[in-house]
Amino acid sequence: MQTIKVVIAVIGIAVAGAGRAAAQGTVSPQGTGIVSCAPVPQAQLDANKQLLIDFFNSRGTREERSKRFQAENYVQHNPRALRIDEITGATGRQAWVKAFEEAAKRKVALVDLGGIALRDPIIVMAECDLVTAIYKGTLPDPDNPGRTYEAFAFETVRVKDGKFTEHWDQVTLAAGWMNGPPPR
Repeated sequence: MQTIKVVIAVIGIAVAGAGRAAAQGTVSPQGTGIVSCAPVPQAQLDANKQLLIDFFNSRGTREERSKRFQAENYVQHNPRALRIDEITGATGRQAWVKAFEEAAKRKVALVDLGGIALRDPIIVMAECDLVTAIYKGTLPDPDNPGRTYEAFAFETVRVKDGKFTEHWDQVTLAAGWMNGPPPR
């Protein structure tokens, strides 16, 4: 339970750090991460949650998935994707597609969660136009062979008119990540 509280706190910081007003609500100016908005019908919140679940369970090409789930003006906050965008020059939802294509050419990972699968979230929550899913993985303990530990990843999106307009996750830059895997 304590771990989930920490993950939720990190999510609040990430969303507040984006510094953007929500389409239906706003983030408090005091930097508390508290989002407020006019009441949103439960059916809409549920539809937004299902949209996020459907995205991570969908199949098809990146282009097909992008057209289905992302608005033309989609904004990505993953720092690795943003670095690749500097190379491709792509914007909007095409930046997402091109970033993965360029990453594949370079043999680098845009998303490195250490083995946490973005399937079957343990928590999905929605408020205003934001939806967050939390995923749990069991990873090997690097200091204790034979032992494992629970780790968590999150995905947060802003939804407008049934499409993602923004995305946040916990991915960070790591030294040498753009160099790809070492030669064999």
